[in-house]
Amino acid sequence: MTGILHALSDPVRLGIVQELIRCKAERGQSCVETSTNLDFAMPKSTCSQHYQILREAGIIRCERSGVELLSRVRGKELQARFPGLLDSILKSHRKETEG
Repeated sequence: MTGILHALSDPVRLGIVQELIRCKAERGQSCVETSTNLDFAMPKSTCSQHYQILREAGIIRCERSGVELLSRVRGKELQARFPGLLDSILKSHRKETEG
């Protein structure tokens, strides 16, 4: 649980998770696609580090497709293990950023 909270304590990682949920891509979304959609300007190594933290915390699942690494949120697994946690954190983040 502490790994999940740590991973979601960063606004950039929260943005990544929100974007992955919003896009609802069945195949997942690459780091480049997500960064472009969020208009994040960061070095590729920094983006990779954020994804690694999310992956190691069990928040996202990544699969290789050719040269791309496609990511998806593990929503069902997180909901089963920690009911309402991800939704609550994302809802709170949206309120902070919108208001």
